[in-house]
Formats: sequence, structure tokens, C-alpha cells
Amino acid sequence: MPRLAFATLAGLLGACGPSADSKAPRDDEYPPTIQPYDDDDADANADLPAWHSLGGAIAEPAATLSADGRLEVFVRGRDGALWHIHQVAPNSGWSEWSSLGGRLDGGVVVVVGEDGDGQLDVLARGSDGALWHLRQTGPKHAWPSWKRLGGQLVAGDRPSVVRGLDDRLEVFVRAPDRQVHHLRELPGSAWSRWYVLPGAVGPVTAARDGDGRLALFARGDDGRLVHRRQLARDGGWSEWTALAGPIAGRPAVARNHDGRLEVFARTDAGDLGHAWQTAPGGGWSRWASLGGAPADPVAIAGPDGRLEVFTRGLDHALWRIGQITPGGAWSPWSSLGGAFADVPAIAPNQDGRLEAFVRGTDGALWHRWQTRPGCCW
Repeated sequence: MPRLAFATLAGLLGACGPSADSKAPRDDEYPPTIQPYDDDDADANADLPAWHSLGGAIAEPAATLSADGRLEVFVRGRDGALWHIHQVAPNSGWSEWSSLGGRLDGGVVVVVGEDGDGQLDVLARGSDGALWHLRQTGPKHAWPSWKRLGGQLVAGDRPSVVRGLDDRLEVFVRAPDRQVHHLRELPGSAWSRWYVLPGAVGPVTAARDGDGRLALFARGDDGRLVHRRQLARDGGWSEWTALAGPIAGRPAVARNHDGRLEVFARTDAGDLGHAWQTAPGGGWSRWASLGGAPADPVAIAGPDGRLEVFTRGLDHALWRIGQITPGGAWSPWSSLGGAFADVPAIAPNQDGRLEAFVRGTDGALWHRWQTRPGCCW
């Protein structure tokens, strides 16, 4: 597929409140509704649908599917505030950009509620280095004010967040001493104190095991992929133990259709390595290579149960590799084109089609989508 050159857009996200460098977007920069789903070409080798711009001037995006079936994307704007854009209806066009305020300095994490409760949670590192939280209680509900949860995060880090079996948030961050600190949501609107999980590591990724226990993955001080998990549900933690290595960057984790976790990481040789549990909650396979020359990966379980991994290639395009059948062998690498910076965000549409969001070389938000579930970008 030919590499796509992004057109230059000069959209600028303005601040929610007065600011010396704030400016409201112009109508010609942000049309009220963007209808991008007209190019329905199922040919995987066709040039269409190509990448489309949603405008803005953004940092690393985060995307999720809300309880009412609309995709929602959150980014840090040039003014440091959280900005938001969403589909106006499931599988449809897009709203205008809107600011949710705040003063952020790090990657954004968005977590959707389980069991259809409609809740959306956004967590990010504030400009003061602490963890900040914003919660929407239902689709299209108003957003309340930001809440400071305290702690201190390594500059540039984003928190890792999972929901426990009780649907309450479990938050993991790296403090400036590079040890992982853990915060739990309590009943009502309360939060626990911060707990320290000793051991200096790189950026951490959290996941919920098939048996309900929480697990953490990171790059250890010796460069190897290390792992620790709860000894029992809601219980204490094991020590950090090595799974493989050496690796570079932040690992990604996804859960197979049968509940087995699978971890992916960029090796120091430049390829994508992975290991998987041999049974849900059980031991781990040997480390294996999927080839490629990726940046930090993003892993997701598609609606059909197959795992897919996305990363930025050496050509700055978006590349993907996926399981051919749930839990089975892997396809060859394929390029989705484009040219982007930061880590991509991937989320499923209501109808099962995956959609990718990236920050283009012009700083705007760009996206591309499957033309039918499981096939053809």
C-alpha cells in the first residue's frame, strides 16, 4: 500500500478558561459534524477508505466505546487541557471538539464502565505531577469538575488502570523513585491510600487475569520483562519475576478469548516479542518473536476474540499483525499507511469494526477504520 502523506492542518485547541495563548477554533477548522463513513470499499488492497483528519492540535489520544455505542476520543490539547470529540451516533459522524478543562502533563487513560453502567473515567498526570480524575456517570451526561487523587507520577508517564471484578478502579503509577504505587477505588466516592509495590521498573502495564487477579508487567532495571500478580483476588502481591528479555519500552497486554493473558513488547533487537499463559491464571510460555521493527505496541482483543497488535513502523506508518483465529497462529505484518507520532489508540465500533486514531505529523487527530468487522481497512 502506498504511504499516505498527511495534509497539513493548523487547528488549535483553545482553553476552557481564559489563557494568554487560548483561541477558539474557527468554523472552517472544525465543521459541526464530520461524516467520514462514505468510502465503503471492502477491497483490502484499495486506497480507500484512506486516513481522515478530525483536526485539532493534540498529544497522545485515548479512545473507547461508550455504553450507548458511540466512539469517544480524548486528547491533551496544546493548552494542556483535556479535549474530547465523539461520534454523534453509533458508527456515524463526529461532533465538534469540546474542552473538559484541567491542566495535564502526561498521557491520558480512559476507562469505560462494565455491565452497561454507562460510566466513563478519565485519569491523567496533572501539571503538578499528581494523578487527576474525571468521571462521567452516563452517556451524554455533563462532566463534573476534576478531582485530585494525589501521588506523584514520573514526568511523561500515563497511569495504568483496570477494573476489578467489583467494577471499581485499580490504578497503578510510577512514582519519581520508579517504584509502582497502587490506588484503589472504595465504595461511594472514596479512595484508598497509596500502596507501594517495591522495585524500580520502567513504565507499567496492568491487566486483570482470567481468574480475577490483577497482574503487572514492566521493564526491569536489568532490561528484562518482569511480572508480578496478586496471590489471591484482592490479596497481596508476589515479587517481581522475570518472564523474558531484554525488552525496550512499555509492554502491552491483552486477554485471549479463553481468558489467557498475552504480553507483547519491543525487544532490544527491534522486533515484537510475545509470551502467553498456558492456561487462564497459569504459567507462561517461552518468549517468541513476531518479527517486525516496531515502536511500543498496542494490543486489543477484537469483538470476534482475535488479538490484534498495532505499532508505528520504522517508516512512521501504522502497522498491524493479528491472530488468524482466536488464540491461533498470526498473520503477516501489514501496513495501514500514514505517518504519525506517539502511540496509536484503537477501539471497536458498535458494529465490531476496529478504528485507529493517531496524531499525525501535522499534530492533528487522524483516523482510519475497518470496512467490515475483522476485515479490510
